[in-house]
Amino acid sequence: MSKVRINSLKVKNYRSFWEEQSFEFPWEDYKKPVAIIGYNNAWKTNLMNCILYWIWEKFVSENTFEKHDLHNLDYKNHILIKSQLNWSIYWQIEKYWKTYDQTIWWDYEIKTEIKDNELRSEWTSFFWKNKHYNIFYINFHKIKDEISTKKSSWWNLNSFLAKHIDKLVKEDVEMQKRKNDFKNEVENATKKVLNWSKNNWSKLSTFIENIKLNYQHNLRNIACEIDFWLPDYEDIFLQMMFKVWLNGEKEKLVPIDHFWDWYISMFVMAVIQAIAGEKTKDQCLFLFEEPESFLHENHQEYFYKMVLCKLSENHQVIYTTHSDKMIDIFDTRWLIRLEYNEETQQTEKKYPQEKQSLDFIEKIKEENTWLVNEIKDFNNYIKMIEPNLNKILFSKKVILVEWPNDLLVYKYLIEQKAKNFWHDESFSKAYLNFHNIAIIPHHWKATAWILIELCKKIWLDYFVINDWDFDDETLFDSLSKYETEEEMKNWSEYISEIDSNKKWMITTNWKLINKAWKEKIHFNVKKLESLIWYNSNDKNPSKIWEKITDSSFKIDEKIFPKSLEKFLELKQQTNL
Repeated sequence: MSKVRINSLKVKNYRSFWEEQSFEFPWEDYKKPVAIIGYNNAWKTNLMNCILYWIWEKFVSENTFEKHDLHNLDYKNHILIKSQLNWSIYWQIEKYWKTYDQTIWWDYEIKTEIKDNELRSEWTSFFWKNKHYNIFYINFHKIKDEISTKKSSWWNLNSFLAKHIDKLVKEDVEMQKRKNDFKNEVENATKKVLNWSKNNWSKLSTFIENIKLNYQHNLRNIACEIDFWLPDYEDIFLQMMFKVWLNGEKEKLVPIDHFWDWYISMFVMAVIQAIAGEKTKDQCLFLFEEPESFLHENHQEYFYKMVLCKLSENHQVIYTTHSDKMIDIFDTRWLIRLEYNEETQQTEKKYPQEKQSLDFIEKIKEENTWLVNEIKDFNNYIKMIEPNLNKILFSKKVILVEWPNDLLVYKYLIEQKAKNFWHDESFSKAYLNFHNIAIIPHHWKATAWILIELCKKIWLDYFVINDWDFDDETLFDSLSKYETEEEMKNWSEYISEIDSNKKWMITTNWKLINKAWKEKIHFNVKKLESLIWYNSNDKNPSKIWEKITDSSFKIDEKIFPKSLEKFLELKQQTNL
């Protein structure tokens, strides 16, 4: 039984990583895939590269790393990549290598230093060991390369499919026994076709014979032989290709690489499933780079459930993704969220935090960790979480507003504010997109609680904008003082209030302040419509639009506070 698993990884000074970041991976009794998520500039691929270095998918030598691999291109920032592996013991019996169920834990380290005024690498080698294990890395951005079985110009195998076929041929005892039979039959068949008789040679044979005579003459009559021959036995299978018949005549097969990327993705999926089906006794490591590439969202969800989840029942699966269709929102043990810190110019692990990480490692066998504790039923999930999940998980910041009209108004106000700073209308309209800030309507105060908890759980920066629903804005400071609901309900103003609906509104607003934190929330008094001088209750978006686009409308701090400007980084210079 072959087994390999990564338990932990530490990265320092590799490209976007600066300060040491530690990553612990769930233990083998956790039967879910592990996703690395983050927005485009979070550098998820750099983390995947660090994994590839230790498994030698990326070759490591003394000259592997260059200046551009060092953080901030600074020779003082030496790379350190440390990993802890759990792999099965193997040793050689006669000419065959055997692996055994017994496993050991091992630490591997890659680091750089300056030697003779040049950057050099040192490492604890996993090279040659990795061939005894089943490790598969698939980059779905290069989907056509992943189905190529040809060797590179350096005579290396680069695709996961080529490596697997090569391994199958070399490990198959029965195929090795038939090797000579195959070679003899192919040789006889080739001679029969090319050299039918000495008096009736094929044109190709004649051509090859003429080359030989000319070559011999060019070498000053040195004796030589030239043959136009098939590759070595093991390489023959790497020269073959997969052909596919789709809704046509079976005799008219087409090479798979002639199809569109979607069909190739489905083919790769089938290959992965076939590999998993034959590795029932082994524990493999599967690494995927954005498998949702070229897939419609329905097929993304299918791939997640039928491939990633099925694989992780027996194997370790780690993948990067931009798709909320390829994650399980309810279980946090699968999630690593990266974010790029613009101030320190480094990639940081935002979730799980160190304390949380240690906690789930200790409790992983005992309990499930829920991302949002307030979700009680499916209906609430569909109404509150699912429509906003992609924006929340893959944004740098989130603005939560109460209603669609609030969304309409604040997108326009932010555009106008940005225009005042940058004097560029096109950039102002794309300002939120440029900074990867999502703006989401939560449709009711109670739904805001859940989305706030989601943001806090994954350490995503957020800002909340809601209607206050009271004329008296001084109530905000009064409500902010109370830390518990019990204390708030002993407040004299609350006790004296006889209107039950107003009591409910006070409680709702207190909960929102308590959930969001005082500095992360802004209330429009009494409501948004009051501040744009729209007195009707019809919520008509066309009329509201007329109000805010009127030249007489002025944006003041009552509707657009300084705290929101700071959150939006509106005064921060940006190189376009």
